[in-house]
Amino acid sequence: MSHPVGVILAAGLATRMGRPKQLLPYRDTTVLGSVIAAARASRLERVILVLGAYRDEVEAAVDTVGVAVVHNPEPERGNLSSLLIAGAEAGDAPIVLLMGDMPGIAPAVIDAHIAAWDESPAWMRVTEYHDGRGHPFLLAPDLVAGLSELEGPKPLWALTQMPAAESLVVDEPMPVDVDTPEDYGEALARDAADS
Repeated sequence: MSHPVGVILAAGLATRMGRPKQLLPYRDTTVLGSVIAAARASRLERVILVLGAYRDEVEAAVDTVGVAVVHNPEPERGNLSSLLIAGAEAGDAPIVLLMGDMPGIAPAVIDAHIAAWDESPAWMRVTEYHDGRGHPFLLAPDLVAGLSELEGPKPLWALTQMPAAESLVVDEPMPVDVDTPEDYGEALARDAADS
């Protein structure tokens, strides 16, 4: 059985932020850098990073050593297009799906998904935080293989509502998804409170 591969999606246009949110300062790195650091600190043996919009700026500013960087030439098509590119790169391995704009993801949560997969592979497993369901998701290889048939604005979120999608319950609040300046302020404030 293949070991899970980490996939970080960071190809977006950041239209609501108005500037590359991947490069916003966070802790001693950037928003994206903190997600990469969490992946590196976990049990993941392989990490794939999908870039698109702002690719050159991100690669110049973010440490991607040890991470396989792939390019989405059409980031305006959304996260699913990036995930399909990453899925081709991952081959027949399950994917631990991380968002490049969710700083604060704990390596222990990634490791919990890997341990759950090792114990009982699931078609899809979603993190259940105190305040809702969120990333990371763990996607089985057969699910990843069928992603190209999905439709709709947020097809993966639709899949999380299906009975076959299991939950991985963790004892912490969901990290902030940084889409707007207000989200970024909340992420910084929460990190400062936790320090």
